[in-house]
Amino acid sequence: MDGELLRKLYHELFHHRKLKSGGRFIYSDATILWIYFVGVVNDRSMRWAHDSRNWPLWARRLERPSYSQLMRRLGRPSIREDIDALNRSVIASLPKSTDKTIDGKPMTVGIYSKDPDARFGKVSKTMWGRGYKLHAIGNKHGVIEAFIVTGLNAGESTIARSLVRLTDMRDAILRGDSNYDSSPTYAAVAEQGGRLIAPRRKPGTGLSRRKHHPDRLRAIEELEHSEEMGTRHRRHRVRIEQTFGHLTNLPCGLAPLPNCVRRLHRVERWVAAKILLYHPQLAEKYTLVKAA
Repeated sequence: MDGELLRKLYHELFHHRKLKSGGRFIYSDATILWIYFVGVVNDRSMRWAHDSRNWPLWARRLERPSYSQLMRRLGRPSIREDIDALNRSVIASLPKSTDKTIDGKPMTVGIYSKDPDARFGKVSKTMWGRGYKLHAIGNKHGVIEAFIVTGLNAGESTIARSLVRLTDMRDAILRGDSNYDSSPTYAAVAEQGGRLIAPRRKPGTGLSRRKHHPDRLRAIEELEHSEEMGTRHRRHRVRIEQTFGHLTNLPCGLAPLPNCVRRLHRVERWVAAKILLYHPQLAEKYTLVKAA
């Protein structure tokens, strides 16, 4: 399966996209990305991916840069821009929906890691850890429409105010858990043309005298006074958990961060690449469904 995926990536990079890199570089961005994806697909370091003996036989004729040049080029903004552009092109072919969900997924590192960008934060209600967090908005079809990677200490509600600006929220219903229950977050979603629905941490309690956003008051009324609406919200909100489950359980999915992926910029690039690998397989699933 990994060999087939790498073949598709090879044709996309070198034949369909034909990525350029500017005049002063010998090797194109396509070559740099190809080596990077060899490592990402196999969850291995760039030192391993740079060794052409680890490539499929049909790709070993490709000329490669030196390891030091590879690492310098990976740090250029154009590489991340190319990954994002590839991801957007795949997303454009996937089903769209105004029913969206939002959540965060912790990605921990070892407690003795020297990574200065890793932060202490909550992994679950009772556990703490150190690392990063993936904040994502997905639709009901499992498509990850927007994401941001931060330290583990970042508040989900705060990041959501920036995250909603990265995708089309017009006429959308965005469902979240109680971490997103704040009037500023409701206001940020409303400014983008959508509506947030998130339960309170302590349902049934009184409200403070401060001003509350109308969408928050409406959500409280629906979730706490209508059993049908509460059940519907829980049923729809679980889809983001299912999306994270699919993303992390694919053979080339987002497994725990390898030891070679440290520092925020490397984690961001790694997660973006994993999401890019996830979407084509989702596209293939819907293609098969349509064919049937």
